[in-house]
Amino acid sequence: MKSTDTRTEILDTAQELIQKLGVNAMSYADISEAVGIRKASIHYHFSTKDDLVAALLDRYNPDFLRLVDAIIASPESPETKLSRYFALFEATLSSGEQDKACLCGMLGAELKTLKHPLAERVIQFYQDNEARLVKILTEGREAGVFSFPGDIKVMATLIFSLLEGGILIVRANGGLYQFRAIVEQLMQLVKG
Repeated sequence: MKSTDTRTEILDTAQELIQKLGVNAMSYADISEAVGIRKASIHYHFSTKDDLVAALLDRYNPDFLRLVDAIIASPESPETKLSRYFALFEATLSSGEQDKACLCGMLGAELKTLKHPLAERVIQFYQDNEARLVKILTEGREAGVFSFPGDIKVMATLIFSLLEGGILIVRANGGLYQFRAIVEQLMQLVKG
Protein backbone atom coordinates (compact mmCIF):
# COMPACT_ATOMS: atom_id res chain seq x y z
CA MET A 1 0.00 0.00 0.00
CA LYS A 2 2.77 2.44 0.89
CA SER A 3 4.44 2.02 -2.52
CA THR A 4 1.21 3.08 -4.27
CA ASP A 5 0.95 6.13 -2.03
CA THR A 6 4.59 7.01 -2.68
CA ARG A 7 4.12 6.54 -6.42
CA THR A 8 1.10 8.84 -6.39
CA GLU A 9 2.96 11.40 -4.30
CA ILE A 10 5.85 11.31 -6.78
CA LEU A 11 3.45 11.80 -9.68
CA ASP A 12 1.59 14.62 -7.95
CA THR A 13 4.85 16.40 -7.11
CA ALA A 14 6.31 15.93 -10.58
CA GLN A 15 3.12 17.22 -12.19
CA GLU A 16 3.12 20.30 -9.97
CA LEU A 17 6.77 20.99 -10.75
CA ILE A 18 6.31 20.55 -14.50
CA GLN A 19 3.20 22.75 -14.50
CA LYS A 20 5.20 25.50 -12.79
CA LEU A 21 8.73 25.07 -14.16
CA GLY A 22 8.64 22.80 -17.20
CA VAL A 23 9.90 19.28 -17.67
CA ASN A 24 13.50 20.25 -18.37
CA ALA A 25 13.75 22.36 -15.20
CA MET A 26 12.30 19.58 -13.02
CA SER A 27 14.70 16.98 -11.65
CA TYR A 28 14.53 13.87 -9.52
CA ALA A 29 16.40 15.87 -6.88
CA ASP A 30 13.51 18.38 -6.81
CA ILE A 31 11.00 15.56 -6.39
CA SER A 32 13.16 13.87 -3.76
CA GLU A 33 13.34 17.03 -1.70
CA ALA A 34 9.63 17.83 -2.01
CA VAL A 35 8.43 14.29 -1.21
CA GLY A 36 11.11 13.59 1.40
CA ILE A 37 12.48 10.43 -0.16
CA ARG A 38 15.77 9.42 -1.75
CA LYS A 39 16.25 9.69 -5.51
CA ALA A 40 16.73 5.92 -5.57
CA SER A 41 13.13 5.56 -4.37
CA ILE A 42 11.94 7.61 -7.32
CA HIS A 43 13.99 5.44 -9.69
CA TYR A 44 12.34 2.38 -8.15
CA HIS A 45 8.97 3.64 -9.43
CA PHE A 46 10.17 5.45 -12.57
CA SER A 47 13.56 4.37 -13.85
CA THR A 48 13.82 7.35 -16.21
CA LYS A 49 12.32 10.80 -16.51
CA ASP A 50 10.62 9.63 -19.71
CA ASP A 51 8.91 6.84 -17.72
CA LEU A 52 7.73 9.44 -15.23
CA VAL A 53 6.39 11.76 -17.93
CA ALA A 54 4.66 8.82 -19.64
CA ALA A 55 2.94 7.92 -16.36
CA LEU A 56 1.86 11.54 -15.93
CA LEU A 57 0.36 11.60 -19.42
CA ASP A 58 -1.36 8.25 -18.76
CA ARG A 59 -3.04 9.86 -15.79
CA TYR A 60 -3.55 13.49 -16.91
CA ASN A 61 -4.82 13.11 -20.46
CA PRO A 62 -7.71 10.69 -19.82
CA ASP A 63 -8.71 12.54 -16.64
CA PHE A 64 -8.85 15.90 -18.42
CA LEU A 65 -10.68 14.49 -21.44
CA ARG A 66 -13.20 12.75 -19.16
CA LEU A 67 -14.04 16.15 -17.69
CA VAL A 68 -14.49 17.58 -21.18
CA ASP A 69 -16.64 14.63 -22.27
CA ALA A 70 -18.88 15.15 -19.24
CA ILE A 71 -19.29 18.80 -20.23
CA ILE A 72 -20.21 17.82 -23.80
CA ALA A 73 -22.69 15.17 -22.61
CA SER A 74 -24.44 17.57 -20.25
CA PRO A 75 -27.85 19.00 -21.21
CA GLU A 76 -26.53 22.55 -20.76
CA SER A 77 -26.48 25.18 -23.48
CA PRO A 78 -23.48 25.31 -25.82
CA GLU A 79 -22.50 28.66 -24.27
CA THR A 80 -22.46 27.11 -20.79
CA LYS A 81 -20.51 24.11 -22.08
CA LEU A 82 -17.89 26.40 -23.59
CA SER A 83 -17.71 28.44 -20.37
CA ARG A 84 -17.21 25.26 -18.37
CA TYR A 85 -14.45 24.22 -20.75
CA PHE A 86 -12.74 27.58 -20.23
CA ALA A 87 -13.15 27.08 -16.48
CA LEU A 88 -10.96 23.95 -16.61
CA PHE A 89 -8.01 26.13 -17.63
CA GLU A 90 -8.91 28.82 -15.11
CA ALA A 91 -8.99 26.19 -12.35
CA THR A 92 -5.46 25.13 -13.22
CA LEU A 93 -4.19 28.69 -13.22
CA SER A 94 -6.02 29.64 -10.02
CA SER A 95 -4.70 26.67 -8.06
CA GLY A 96 -1.74 27.35 -5.82
CA GLU A 97 -0.02 30.65 -6.45
CA GLN A 98 -1.59 31.28 -9.88
CA ASP A 99 1.55 29.98 -11.53
CA LYS A 100 0.46 26.63 -12.94
CA ALA A 101 -0.22 25.92 -16.59
CA CYS A 102 -1.81 22.92 -18.26
CA LEU A 103 0.57 19.95 -18.05
CA CYS A 104 0.44 19.41 -21.81
CA GLY A 105 0.84 23.14 -22.42
CA MET A 106 4.10 23.09 -20.50
CA LEU A 107 5.21 19.88 -22.22
CA GLY A 108 4.26 21.40 -25.57
CA ALA A 109 6.55 24.34 -24.89
CA GLU A 110 9.38 21.81 -24.67
CA LEU A 111 8.05 19.45 -27.34
CA LYS A 112 11.29 19.31 -29.33
CA THR A 113 13.14 17.96 -26.28
CA LEU A 114 10.65 15.13 -25.68
CA LYS A 115 11.24 11.72 -27.19
CA HIS A 116 8.93 10.69 -30.02
CA PRO A 117 6.28 8.68 -28.12
CA LEU A 118 5.91 11.39 -25.48
CA ALA A 119 5.71 14.18 -28.04
CA GLU A 120 3.07 12.24 -29.98
CA ARG A 121 0.96 11.89 -26.84
CA VAL A 122 1.09 15.63 -26.19
CA ILE A 123 0.10 16.31 -29.81
CA GLN A 124 -2.75 13.78 -29.48
CA PHE A 125 -3.98 15.63 -26.38
CA TYR A 126 -4.12 18.83 -28.45
CA GLN A 127 -6.00 17.08 -31.25
CA ASP A 128 -8.44 15.46 -28.83
CA ASN A 129 -9.23 18.83 -27.25
CA GLU A 130 -9.73 20.50 -30.61
CA ALA A 131 -12.07 17.68 -31.74
CA ARG A 132 -14.16 18.14 -28.60
CA LEU A 133 -14.26 21.90 -29.10
CA VAL A 134 -15.53 21.28 -32.63
CA LYS A 135 -18.48 19.39 -31.09
CA ILE A 136 -19.32 22.26 -28.74
CA LEU A 137 -18.93 24.88 -31.47
CA THR A 138 -20.99 22.88 -33.97
CA GLU A 139 -23.76 22.46 -31.42
CA GLY A 140 -23.64 26.19 -30.72
CA ARG A 141 -23.79 27.13 -34.37
CA GLU A 142 -26.67 24.76 -35.02
CA ALA A 143 -28.53 26.24 -32.03
CA GLY A 144 -27.87 29.76 -33.30
CA VAL A 145 -25.92 30.67 -30.15
CA PHE A 146 -22.53 31.01 -31.87
CA SER A 147 -22.23 33.07 -35.02
CA PHE A 148 -18.48 33.53 -35.44
CA PRO A 149 -17.27 33.78 -39.03
CA GLY A 150 -15.09 31.14 -40.61
CA ASP A 151 -14.37 27.47 -40.21
CA ILE A 152 -15.39 25.64 -37.03
CA LYS A 153 -12.20 23.54 -36.90
CA VAL A 154 -10.03 26.63 -37.24
CA MET A 155 -12.00 28.32 -34.45
CA ALA A 156 -11.49 25.24 -32.26
CA THR A 157 -7.74 25.44 -32.89
CA LEU A 158 -7.79 29.17 -32.17
CA ILE A 159 -9.63 28.67 -28.87
CA PHE A 160 -7.38 25.87 -27.68
CA SER A 161 -4.24 27.76 -28.71
CA LEU A 162 -5.44 30.89 -26.96
CA LEU A 163 -6.20 29.02 -23.74
CA GLU A 164 -2.87 27.15 -23.69
CA GLY A 165 -0.82 30.19 -24.71
CA GLY A 166 -2.84 32.65 -22.67
CA ILE A 167 -2.33 30.74 -19.46
CA LEU A 168 1.44 30.83 -20.04
CA ILE A 169 1.48 34.56 -20.71
CA VAL A 170 -0.78 35.69 -17.86
CA ARG A 171 1.43 33.86 -15.36
CA ALA A 172 3.94 36.62 -16.10
CA ASN A 173 1.49 39.46 -16.56
CA GLY A 174 -1.91 39.90 -14.94
CA GLY A 175 -2.62 36.46 -13.55
CA LEU A 176 -6.15 35.24 -13.06
CA TYR A 177 -7.70 38.67 -13.60
CA GLN A 178 -6.08 38.95 -17.04
CA PHE A 179 -6.99 35.36 -17.94
CA ARG A 180 -10.64 36.01 -17.14
CA ALA A 181 -10.59 39.12 -19.33
CA ILE A 182 -9.12 37.09 -22.21
CA VAL A 183 -11.74 34.37 -21.83
CA GLU A 184 -14.54 36.92 -21.69
CA GLN A 185 -13.28 38.51 -24.91
CA LEU A 186 -12.96 35.08 -26.51
CA MET A 187 -16.57 34.24 -25.66
CA GLN A 188 -17.70 37.50 -27.30
CA LEU A 189 -15.75 36.54 -30.42
CA VAL A 190 -17.38 33.11 -30.56
CA LYS A 191 -20.88 34.48 -30.05
CA GLY A 192 -20.32 36.86 -32.96
